[in-house]
Amino acid sequence: MLLAAALAVASGAARAEDASAPPPAAPLPVATVAPAPVVAPQAIVLPKGTMVRLMVTKEINSRDSKVGDHFTLRVDEDVKVGGLTLIPIGATGWGEVVNAEGSGGVGKRGRINAKLLFVDMGGKRIPVDGERQSAGSNATGAVVYSVLAFGPLGLLMKGGNASLKAGEILNGYTTEDVTFDKPAA
Repeated sequence: MLLAAALAVASGAARAEDASAPPPAAPLPVATVAPAPVVAPQAIVLPKGTMVRLMVTKEINSRDSKVGDHFTLRVDEDVKVGGLTLIPIGATGWGEVVNAEGSGGVGKRGRINAKLLFVDMGGKRIPVDGERQSAGSNATGAVVYSVLAFGPLGLLMKGGNASLKAGEILNGYTTEDVTFDKPAA
């Protein structure tokens, strides 16, 4: 019993100490650093109908060209969206001859019609729309003078061939929205 009384006294003293002591501090929260969010690169859209200036790199003419021939073009002006260049100067474009008629006798002039196909951006084709028609010079008046000067041989005089000259600018327009990855800053 003596032992029980001693335990009761010790237990009461411990409770008195506990009452006078400040309560134990709550455990501090562990500081966690969240990983930086992974931000997917935002896409930039080149809208449908955006103008692309293309330059003919090599003359195309009605004498040498035939329907279906493809020819190269060069982008002549940067195409930008939001200050970012999406299609740089020098990118390669492509066109196609859709009609070619050489010049003929009696002063008939040649004609050529071409359409734009696409701009190649490292394997990514950006479809563009646009056409160009050209006609050579009409030599009907010259034929009349030739007939007067040379007789029937004047009827053999041909008109001029049509051509798209190297350096000529063709305006094309994108036919659909094209998405580009935004470059990392």
